Amino acid sequence: MNSLSKLIHFPLIDHQFKHVEAVYWQAGVDSRDLCFNLIEDCKKYHHPMLGYAYVLYGRILLAFGEDEKALNVLTKGRRLLDDSQDLERRPLAMLWLGSALLRNNKHIPAVETWVKTIESALELNQIEYGVEAYLNVSLVYYQVEQYATADLLMKNGLKLAESINNKKLIAKSGIFLMESFLNSGKYDLALALLMRIEPHAVAHGDLTWLVQICNGYAQCYWHLNQLDFAVQYFESSLGIARNCNLSWAYCVTVVAYGEFLQQENRIVEAFHLLLHAQSLLKSTNISSLEEKLNNLLYLAHKEQGDHRSALYVLRIYEHQAVQHLASELGIKGYKLNLSRLEKARSMLIRTHLKFEKLAGWVMPGVSLQHLRQFRLRCECAEPTDRVIELSLNTAVEPVIELRMATILNDYCTLNDLWIFIPPNRYVIYPGEAQSILMDFASRVAAAIERQSWSRYGVAAVSVKVKLQLASEAMIKQVDLLLKKELESA
Repeated sequence: MNSLSKLIHFPLIDHQFKHVEAVYWQAGVDSRDLCFNLIEDCKKYHHPMLGYAYVLYGRILLAFGEDEKALNVLTKGRRLLDDSQDLERRPLAMLWLGSALLRNNKHIPAVETWVKTIESALELNQIEYGVEAYLNVSLVYYQVEQYATADLLMKNGLKLAESINNKKLIAKSGIFLMESFLNSGKYDLALALLMRIEPHAVAHGDLTWLVQICNGYAQCYWHLNQLDFAVQYFESSLGIARNCNLSWAYCVTVVAYGEFLQQENRIVEAFHLLLHAQSLLKSTNISSLEEKLNNLLYLAHKEQGDHRSALYVLRIYEHQAVQHLASELGIKGYKLNLSRLEKARSMLIRTHLKFEKLAGWVMPGVSLQHLRQFRLRCECAEPTDRVIELSLNTAVEPVIELRMATILNDYCTLNDLWIFIPPNRYVIYPGEAQSILMDFASRVAAAIERQSWSRYGVAAVSVKVKLQLASEAMIKQVDLLLKKELESA
């Protein structure tokens, strides 16, 4: 191709790339044709970013449930990027290739692809792609029932996302972890996590994630027996999904809302919602969601006395349930080959240390760095700034200290500084002014007292909560701790 043709057409193609990227982030918009045309133009004029065009096409195919086609397209995109030595876009391609492999039930290849994504992202200092791959891996460990590893990866992913202040990844990792908490019945912990990630999800602006957060609130309040709040959040979730044409999010909400109404013996109220969701699901490829929807529709028809329709839907549901069970057994079968997952897990633990170094992440506690940060915040405090003091009824032995660190890490963000003041006090300095400090403090205290302390050979722990000003007296206490740390260093 002559240089004149490149001069004319390349700027137009570069503009197409920008347009495709912009359209992708508009909720519910289909950019498949735009991506296909971009690929054809790149081929026609020998544009060097043809591999990237395939990656963008594969990404939108996944969004519309064309999983098998997406896998083929992304595989080709990655190969073209390798051929052209486009290292900068390789982590992005690997990230989405892993997602396509998972969608096509290739679980272990997906994990191994994401491990390579992390390696590549670390080499290029593209921490965001590495953290996202790290979070995706956690879901696979969750699916094969390696819950301890999955939760550890999710929690570490959230901390890493907070440390680089990436609002998208904070929201994503928080939603993953929230789902884990909900599935294990830790509703109070899930509620605290939602309050922690909601501002970041709002700032990022992904409306699907806002729907998921509303659903999370609704499920928490439902199981905490605050039913009016649950209904409000379910209705808000439906409103966002409906107004923004978020079909998948709408159907997810309808299923969750339907399960709530069924539990409250009000399934008939969900009937028209279920019918609308059923029509939307016909254009998607989400069999597990359709299975749950049909079960609820069967119950609604039955409750209304329409036994013919109930029987028809029941037969569809039973067929889907058998297919779903076969798929689940296939996933569980990977447990027989955990050696590859264990190898990946060992690598993830090693790379986590590299992430910490790159992100400048320091675990909270009584380190000199943390104490100095706490003191500086007290020095710069507004006259009305308050801190939370948690006083335990017992001296903090090592086993208690470890459990306390876990609890505070779950409830506090990286912007919330906390320190331990021997022998039995913890002080939390919130990262942002909060009007409901006592509510937050009470939740943390309740979480501490709920711990199964007897399992650790510790008598029941009770907590007294007090709010106090970040005053000169607090600075003096921190100075004493700093002095002791320096003397023992």
